[in-house]
Amino acid sequence: MTHKPREAIPMPDPAPLSPPEDFAGRLATLGVTLDEKALGRLGDYLARLLAMNERMNLTAITDPGEAWTRHAFDALTLVPLLADLKSGARVVDVGSGGGVPAIPLAIARPDLKLTLIDATQKKAAFLTDVARALGLGNVTVRAQRAELVGMAELRGVFDVATARAVGRIAMLAPLMAPLVKPNGRVLMIKGQRADEELEEATLVLAEQRCTHEKTVETPTGRIVVLRVGPAEQRAPRRR
Repeated sequence: MTHKPREAIPMPDPAPLSPPEDFAGRLATLGVTLDEKALGRLGDYLARLLAMNERMNLTAITDPGEAWTRHAFDALTLVPLLADLKSGARVVDVGSGGGVPAIPLAIARPDLKLTLIDATQKKAAFLTDVARALGLGNVTVRAQRAELVGMAELRGVFDVATARAVGRIAMLAPLMAPLVKPNGRVLMIKGQRADEELEEATLVLAEQRCTHEKTVETPTGRIVVLRVGPAEQRAPRRR
């Protein structure tokens, strides 16, 4: 029997969501400022994300106000940690799913080049379509498994790798570290069990030559910052 390829799910075009009244003020507490165009793009992205979520599983969040906090604001807590990146620096987001944190970061830092990796074809198609709809020319999407990308042409080419809600640190570090340049960083948005995950991942981090630089407390969670050692010293991933 021949199976016909599934038709792509068309990108919805709902009205953009308006930011909550206190959103700019909350960003200011992080040291982050967005102009009206960027805020409009964020609202456009969140509206498309929630609309597409009615057709495919992208997020458990369905309330617009909650989306501004748990998606947009949470993603933008990474911006201060990217402040040292110069224009043209490369950032990779592993397990991008519905696009958080990568799409908000691409909006906030249009001077950075972001590569979004997700193995699910439908999600990768959504990310490609939403980046095109928002005019984000700094976004590239790869519909591949991160471990395969990290063994091929993108090994060791990124300045920073990010991830949120993908898995525990012991699982993520071997996927993310190979993608990062020597002395680059891995940024993982985590919850209150970050310390527990770090303890659990001690041996894996040593194998990957990752050192725990710091954990940053944010209004929405915790960001674990790892520094990646020289590539030639990095141990191969255990089978």
